[in-house]
Amino acid sequence: MSVDEPHLSRVRPAGRAVRVSITMVVLALVTATTFWGGDDYFPFAPFKMYSFSKELDGWAGSTRVEAVNEEGERFSLTERITGFRRAELEGQKSRFIEDPSLLQYIAEAYENTNPDKPEIVTVEIVERRYRLEDGYQTGEVVEVVEATWTREEDA
Repeated sequence: MSVDEPHLSRVRPAGRAVRVSITMVVLALVTATTFWGGDDYFPFAPFKMYSFSKELDGWAGSTRVEAVNEEGERFSLTERITGFRRAELEGQKSRFIEDPSLLQYIAEAYENTNPDKPEIVTVEIVERRYRLEDGYQTGEVVEVVEATWTREEDA
């Protein structure tokens, strides 16, 4: 194929300069955040959550959000019924623990997408912890309620 063909074109010097500049900025950000950044700098982050191994002996946790509605039914609040992803919860779990009133927004998300369902009166973050030995579950399981929000009754 010849360079003179109409469907092929050369990159102009200005276009080349823009592409090289963008590449240099991206490389600089990736390099800098590899040494000094955290996962909050996505997409220029080292993803430290995946770069270290966990101890083979100890506890491994699995977090979920549960609700109790005004009829006393307990159920899990999943992404499908709230739009709130589990990864978002786990990434901000310390905020919810520090300020459980933020769980109200998960209740509101559920109620907005399920207006025909009974109102939520309580939301809890529950972590199920599994005991590990040599990387295998021992069968010992503990559940810990890490944060609770309860709707205040109208006066």
